[in-house]
Amino acid sequence: MHRAESIMVAVLAKIANLTTTGTNVERSRVYPNNALPALTLEQGEDAVELQSMAFVDRQLDVRVIAHVKKNTDFDTQLNQIREEVYIALKADYTQGLDFILDTVAVGDGEPEFSGEADKVIGRQVMNFLIKYRHSLTNPGA
Repeated sequence: MHRAESIMVAVLAKIANLTTTGTNVERSRVYPNNALPALTLEQGEDAVELQSMAFVDRQLDVRVIAHVKKNTDFDTQLNQIREEVYIALKADYTQGLDFILDTVAVGDGEPEFSGEADKVIGRQVMNFLIKYRHSLTNPGA
């Protein structure tokens, strides 16, 4: 299995069962309004940072997206979710995988809102770079 896939599985496990979002966590999925608050996990660019004769260092862009539905205090709930996600991912920068070199928070997008009246949905993207290493000849090793 490609190490990027192993990382995504590990990150998903780390952000599952947070106090605010519970088990409402999926990869690359849009949530219906009745499953909120929730998180989605998306894989972004997987850039090569360094290549040697024996290994390749990469930076995997990982996006965690918070989704909330409230009539008031969207920012408060989004900030609580952001705090819980940050703590979960920074508690162990290796995400439990021996080939991860670091987990770096690179910033969060501004809150976005869509919908009307009681159907307003708030969303905010949290961005992390996960630096990892694999062999020169096999991205799964």
